[in-house]
Amino acid sequence: MTGPHPLVTALAAERRRRGLSALAAARHAGLSDATVNAWENGRNQPRLPELARYAAALGYTLTLAPTREVTRGTA
Repeated sequence: MTGPHPLVTALAAERRRRGLSALAAARHAGLSDATVNAWENGRNQPRLPELARYAAALGYTLTLAPTREVTRGTA
């Protein structure tokens, strides 16, 4: 994957909409500003636990949902 993860892009847009710096959002999530900066610039991809903390710091919850119905015996 090249570029930022789509969820990071959406969360960064929300961060900017709220007038928060990457540093403030990172600190609120318990992350380093270097980590958030690397995500937002596509240099690193987030791991799910850290991405969930970043989302929560911006008032969001990450939820996993099936993209299609799975019936017994199929994957």
